[in-house]
Amino acid sequence: MQWNWREAPAGGRDELRATWADLRIAVGAETVTLIREPGAGTYREHVTGSLYPMAEWIAFNWWSLVADARPGTQISQLRFAYKYGVGDDRGAWWVRSRRHVLRAACDGFRWPDMLFVPEGRETRIVWMPDMGPDVRPGDRFASRGNSCVESAAFTASLAAFVDAVADRLAGQGVTDTPLQEEWAAIRATDEEEAAFCRIAARLGLDPYSEAEPYEADIVKAAEQLPEPLASDFFNGVRPERIADQLQWVARARALMGTAPEGAAPADALVELREACADVSARFFAPGRLDNPWHLGYEVAHLVRAWAGLEDTQPFDPAPFMSYRTEQVPYLDRGLVALGTSRGAEGAALVSSRRFTDRPRRFLQARALWHLICDTDDTFLIAAAHTHRQHVARGFALEVLAPARGIATLLSDPAHLVSAEDVELIADDYGCGNIVVEHQLDNLVLARDFARPGPDRTGARGDGGRTA
Repeated sequence: MQWNWREAPAGGRDELRATWADLRIAVGAETVTLIREPGAGTYREHVTGSLYPMAEWIAFNWWSLVADARPGTQISQLRFAYKYGVGDDRGAWWVRSRRHVLRAACDGFRWPDMLFVPEGRETRIVWMPDMGPDVRPGDRFASRGNSCVESAAFTASLAAFVDAVADRLAGQGVTDTPLQEEWAAIRATDEEEAAFCRIAARLGLDPYSEAEPYEADIVKAAEQLPEPLASDFFNGVRPERIADQLQWVARARALMGTAPEGAAPADALVELREACADVSARFFAPGRLDNPWHLGYEVAHLVRAWAGLEDTQPFDPAPFMSYRTEQVPYLDRGLVALGTSRGAEGAALVSSRRFTDRPRRFLQARALWHLICDTDDTFLIAAAHTHRQHVARGFALEVLAPARGIATLLSDPAHLVSAEDVELIADDYGCGNIVVEHQLDNLVLARDFARPGPDRTGARGDGGRTA
């Protein structure tokens, strides 16, 4: 974020005039604030206006921007819902999601159509051009992108921007604005309160206005669950179900039991961990920003090679773990399963609801990634779209139905894929149709696997978002 302070036009509130500037926003080499000049056929890279509304929006949505990953499950719906802006009432879902959409910081100014979703150590940034008819005045942004940046650098950039706006206000003699009061309170937050605020945001709550009814449950769960189990838990549960889900975790743990002291993992798991050690180390290395889907694919290729399987052969993760179901007495799909590498009978997985054969195989494949790569004995599989859960999903897709194998099995790769193709291939691999469809979307149709030539493995630059 780069800005140059300017003299403001006459009129308007003091805080708006004091923070008038040219602003350029870029993600890597891509300029987000690329604007089509009307009628001229030229472009400029900055937007001009008051930076106060944007800084105020960042401050009042700070904890959501740094910790709430839940809109990641709704990116496609969000882009459609905000196609023409956020100036209408969409109920509670709208209130929460607009905390992540920059265009909500309007106050009479037009900002790029950007969505920010923290996914753990990475933050996903999606931005869209202004297309189609639009009766609202203002600049028309032309850039499009979908990128992940390091979360620490992202939050540092936002904080530096808000600091600069707050300093500009003070330097221009403007005091006691809502932005200055809110930002001073956030800057003064101690680590204990900040930890609570981040947990509340993971639950999809505003920590100051919505979290109080759940405070006791939040504190209890945080005390009982170590990291990263706690992060996966809070990213997956509904706030009103914290206590119930905490009890379910305890029941699932009891059902799995604990291995005797000194018991060693099964030989197959030991071999798999050794075979995948290099890729696993990359996942847990601090500061690494490898595409999570690519990491999952790499581990899947190593596992299938270890098993001696051709790309067209099915893989069954079931033999690597015991499997049981401990159902919850209500509908809450946030927590899917609890697993451990040190159950009483070895590796074990307990699901929160009954699965038929094919969805269960996908669940067990996700669990296998944790058993191979996770540094912790116990893990949660959640509906959350965080970095850890993305890697496990990518692994499950590729280990069950490799993209190259799907391309080989297609009846006519040069033409459109039929529903019959998908069903037959899913039968061949013993997986769900949706697994094959995701692989087609993310890999097979994005890369030409059918033609001979150099290695063309890899995914689209959007990181496999459709999965």
